[in-house]
Amino acid sequence: MGTRKETEYDVEISASVTADELIFHEAPEVGSQHRGSPESEGTSGSDRSGLPKPVETGTVYEDVRVDYRLASRVRPTEDEPEDDSEEE
Repeated sequence: MGTRKETEYDVEISASVTADELIFHEAPEVGSQHRGSPESEGTSGSDRSGLPKPVETGTVYEDVRVDYRLASRVRPTEDEPEDDSEEE
């Protein structure tokens, strides 16, 4: 199969949330972490519509959508070649 491309991830998780109406009674604390062993690297991000950054408590937001994606991959160790071919 060959060597894995730099943009390929081992794990990708995505989620979408929609709401006709949304009120925050408390300001949310938002964050994500990606860890792995051996060493790993990853990325995450979201696209939002109908919500400012940051949101305000007590404000009514309408027609809200949040799309979130988290992706991570394991980096090969120095002893291990970066190859994703399957053994036959």
